[in-house]
Amino acid sequence: MSKGLLVVGTDTGVGKTLVCAGLTLALRRAGVQAGYLKPVASGCLPTREGPASPDAALVARLAGLREKPSELSPVCLAAPLAPLAAARAEGVTVEMGPVLAACQELMQARAFTVLEGVGGLLVPLAPGATLLDLAVGLGLPVLVVGRPGLGTVNHTLLTIEALRGRGLTVPGFAFSAAAPLPDDDLSMAGNPALVSEFCGAPFLGALPYLGPEEQLSAQTLHRAVREHLDLEPVLRLAGVSG
Repeated sequence: MSKGLLVVGTDTGVGKTLVCAGLTLALRRAGVQAGYLKPVASGCLPTREGPASPDAALVARLAGLREKPSELSPVCLAAPLAPLAAARAEGVTVEMGPVLAACQELMQARAFTVLEGVGGLLVPLAPGATLLDLAVGLGLPVLVVGRPGLGTVNHTLLTIEALRGRGLTVPGFAFSAAAPLPDDDLSMAGNPALVSEFCGAPFLGALPYLGPEEQLSAQTLHRAVREHLDLEPVLRLAGVSG
């Protein structure tokens, strides 16, 4: 079985793509032959090589991947909707078996793969199947990414509980500021400890807002990841010690 880590968000737009890019970049700079996959993506755009996820394009640029963004998502849907709704709008059917097989094939070419979920954990991907079902099929450890502010305690705990209820390992959770943070949100200081108190999962840190994604450099992202995230659990999963 290939080594990897699935990164899921508590919702859409919580900054998990930057966490994926930062982890992939950090692993590669630590000497790991690390890659990235977004197994199912919606809101994809046409490119010369085929439809591609903007998330995959961002990770490919920041992490310095050799693959084209169109090669990083086995299922790439155009409509910016839940994948099942987007697939129905296109008149196509997504099946979990082929998606899992494609992921395993692509993961075989890498020593370690960071996989990015889509939307929240229970977003419908296929008839009768959610992202949680895909996570179970992959059987990988799952890192949960949430917003740092008010409401994240509930969303993060629910996500971790759902993952553990299906027998999946959660090595930790992280926060990511996908937008400038409000100055009057008093919850942010205590949220990490509160989540850890109720679920026991370690807090791996919080990425600050790093500005518009199109202006972000790999150097800035790598510095932020090293300063604000605890990489040790991910490095251990990839077989890197020290």
